[in-house]
Amino acid sequence: MDSSYQPRSLVVVTNREPYVDEKIANSIRRLETAGGVVSALDPVLQQVHGAWVAWGSGSGDRDTAPHGVRMVPPQAPQYTLHRIFLSPEEVNGYYNHYANQGLWPLSHMLIERTKFAREDFQTYRTVNRKFARRTAQIAPQNGAIFSHDYHLALFPRIIREMRPDVAVAHFWHIPWPPFTIFRLCPQHQEIVRGLLGADILGFQTPQDVDNFLTAVERGLKYPVDRETHTVKFPNREVTVRDYPISVDITAIEKMVEGPRIRRWTRALRHKAESQQVMLGISVDRGDYTKGILQRLTALEEFFERYPEYQERIVFLQIVVPTRTAVREYRLLHQKVTEESARLNRKFSRNGWQPIIHVPRSLDRPRLMGLFRAADFAIVSSLFDGMNLVAKEFISAQLDNRGVLLLSETAGAAAELEEAFHFNPLDAGNFADQLARALQTPLNERAQRIQMMRQHIHHHTIYDWMHQIVEALDQVAQSYASR
Repeated sequence: MDSSYQPRSLVVVTNREPYVDEKIANSIRRLETAGGVVSALDPVLQQVHGAWVAWGSGSGDRDTAPHGVRMVPPQAPQYTLHRIFLSPEEVNGYYNHYANQGLWPLSHMLIERTKFAREDFQTYRTVNRKFARRTAQIAPQNGAIFSHDYHLALFPRIIREMRPDVAVAHFWHIPWPPFTIFRLCPQHQEIVRGLLGADILGFQTPQDVDNFLTAVERGLKYPVDRETHTVKFPNREVTVRDYPISVDITAIEKMVEGPRIRRWTRALRHKAESQQVMLGISVDRGDYTKGILQRLTALEEFFERYPEYQERIVFLQIVVPTRTAVREYRLLHQKVTEESARLNRKFSRNGWQPIIHVPRSLDRPRLMGLFRAADFAIVSSLFDGMNLVAKEFISAQLDNRGVLLLSETAGAAAELEEAFHFNPLDAGNFADQLARALQTPLNERAQRIQMMRQHIHHHTIYDWMHQIVEALDQVAQSYASR
């Protein structure tokens, strides 16, 4: 499947913008935002000359688009980016507080970290309405709208009230928790009603779908058809189903086969082999849901249980700072740095240290090259909607030699059955699974990798996009024929 499917018209609505303008020194740099949603939907919008509505968060966004309208991509404009500008108070209430200190930890079942305030919800609703107003102004008659994630949970219902002629799909990228957890949100009924404004609701896993339908039944007392996964209203119905998001495996393969990255990967492998060490890797945003501290505890347990691996493993830990305006994230980043240093002090000898801590992002080609070079990767999420790092690692493993250790509570675990699964809160199980993975014969490693690569080849980011957008376009056509 490729990106050739073209809906009649499409407006994408996200919190994050696909192109951002940043002030750097005395100039403005135009940057493309990384991520699966951008890589899948940007080509589609270029083909149909659609529109994208997003928060204009870049420091140079107002300079390049004072009225919020920007043609993109900058080098060859094909569609319109509509930026929503927010005040500092709106950013705090909508993004930092309600979305990221309320819905985010609750959805990841981290109750003790969850904070809700009524005034933050008022701001969240106001900002969702801002997004809907702009979208209502630009969406074509009987058009299709594809909105995203927990930042915009109220958006589908608001846009439906403003524009009943449009078809709406909404994809919830993070986990949807059990109703006993979700009902702790003071506005849980309003969140569910907001999402039910969509015609198509997408989640990562069947469990998420089941949890959401339970929230509809128990929270709102609405009837649900469990066989068809629909919620029926007098003149329309909402289809709720799982659409596991994925990656562009062909693009990753091409990237790691490029001459520069291939040479760099070979040099990394040669250095590791000459030093007789195995290279491990993890890549995470610096978020407490990723189980970074728990992974460090498990690595400490591993080196104590299996001392024969001391001086034989170098673990590259890439942690990208995120949401630095939130105190809990700054404290986590500090703690990860301190724990990494403590483990190095405890185990280092003869010029060897077990952990290389990299507190920043790497450019994508080099990162994919590291994935290809690595002997193993660890994804230790406490809870994750999907986790695309797991799929990127598998995609980059053209040599079929690495092993993936994957948290059983990451959404990707349901698809990547041939990975070595572990409980991220059980340091002993974690350590034992790492030892088992490293002792796996090369032919079994190759077989596991090949099976996972085959699965990803048949379930790419474009298949994900095609399924949702094609279903959305069919709804739009049915509305137009009424």
